[in-house]
Amino acid sequence: MSVRSLSSFGFAAWLLTLLASSAASSRLLPAQTPSAQGQAVPTLKVTTKLVVLDVVVTDKKGNLITQPLTKDDFTIVEDKQVQQIRSFEPPSAHEMPPSDTPIVNSAADLGKIGDSPVTILVSDELNSRFEDMSYSRQMLVKYLQTQPKVLKEPTVLLAAENSSFKQLHDYTQDRDALIDAIKKHMPEFPYKMSAASGPGAVERLGQTMAALQQIAQASTGTLGRKNLIWVGNGFPAADLVTLDPETAATIEAAYRRITIRLLNARVTMYTINPSPGSSATVTPESIDDLDSALDANGSSPFDQGSVSFSSMATASGGIAYQGRNDINNIIGEGIDKGRNYYTLSYSPTSNSTDAAAYRNITVVMKDRNMVATTRKGYFPENAGDLNPTMDTAMKTKQVTANLQLDLSSALTSTISYNGLKVTAEKGDTGKYTVHVSGDGIGWMDTGSTSAQHEEATIAAAWYDAKGKIIGHAAQEQVFNRTAGSDGATFSLPINLPSNAVRMRFVVRDASNGRMGTFDITKP
Repeated sequence: MSVRSLSSFGFAAWLLTLLASSAASSRLLPAQTPSAQGQAVPTLKVTTKLVVLDVVVTDKKGNLITQPLTKDDFTIVEDKQVQQIRSFEPPSAHEMPPSDTPIVNSAADLGKIGDSPVTILVSDELNSRFEDMSYSRQMLVKYLQTQPKVLKEPTVLLAAENSSFKQLHDYTQDRDALIDAIKKHMPEFPYKMSAASGPGAVERLGQTMAALQQIAQASTGTLGRKNLIWVGNGFPAADLVTLDPETAATIEAAYRRITIRLLNARVTMYTINPSPGSSATVTPESIDDLDSALDANGSSPFDQGSVSFSSMATASGGIAYQGRNDINNIIGEGIDKGRNYYTLSYSPTSNSTDAAAYRNITVVMKDRNMVATTRKGYFPENAGDLNPTMDTAMKTKQVTANLQLDLSSALTSTISYNGLKVTAEKGDTGKYTVHVSGDGIGWMDTGSTSAQHEEATIAAAWYDAKGKIIGHAAQEQVFNRTAGSDGATFSLPINLPSNAVRMRFVVRDASNGRMGTFDITKP
């Protein structure tokens, strides 16, 4: 695409508008004001006191190393300083509990598998040519057909379309159910791909970013590593150097924010671009010896003068594959690597709290014939997802837009969000009672030594038999915690019409940004 053309379409304003709306419907919710307690970006993976790394070990040709390794085989370097490893878990610590029948049949069952990894399969029908899309679907089926009937890891199937980002099948270990879902899915013609530049390309960039943000937000309650296998071209690249400063800053801020959300949610991306072209595989940089790591002058992946879909994969510790026609094999390779990983943690020796200062990470192997692949680094604080050059007004607009996107996307989606455990039921007076269990709630102090409360947005939408949204409601509420309280309970008055066949409830914690959903059929 022609990145020079982006500025002529007011990309900065357009992207903020996109992030403040849902691709599936018009704006559903009023503007949300960020809580004084924070800007609601969940931090599950990185804090200023502890950094957790998922590390895949291969030989220099990219083949998995299966021999058992110990903590002494790894050295972590952050910004030229060797770090002390605080905890170490081998791949065996992340294995699924043994079972001859599926343990996971929906996202509600993910709590049964502890911190075992899960797979997120995405069919990119927004950014792929029709012929590439068709071939990719065939290869997805071909890969699944080679797997056991009970999959080794829970897998969810998603599709990025022209008009929506939707779930084709919830998390399951039923191989045949996923194959059936792929075969029954009728993809839209990728008409936005006909525009190599201009508004169509800009829209694809924004929609893809929004889909990635939704993946991160929806999966924050899943404890283990999430291996995102994205089959398709991904969003168009943009050269920030050629753009006006405001447009470049807006794109970079969105790119940075979404990448950080993926990292915090423990998502590793493996992108598979089936389009012809370079057959090279883009892999994270590796450093063969400790001296090189201590001398290396690393740089943030967000400061390279451009943004690309493949660089998001490498920043997350994954791999970007391009021009490969053996998609079924590449899917299997990504899932195998995502299943066989070590988890290490360390407390950074640096005391810097500069939110704009990216921390570069390298993991060096004792055996120089081995290569460790993990995330490239992190920002020390949540504020790092906002561009430090933006003024206060622009930052406020951006935060507000993200809050609106989170709520609208969850409300109009069928994707399960598990950052909070939510249930809902109808009361006797036309009100619905919504309960949130204590896990995941960001309790706030009220000033009293014994009192706490939760601030949350409670929202609901209801649909007719054709899947059309026919009403919605939303309120910001506060629940005061009582002694012995396990969670929070809210009520939402709803005058439900007779033609409503499905309801979705969404709760968003104002303190930590975690979200949970609950669906009722035939309410």
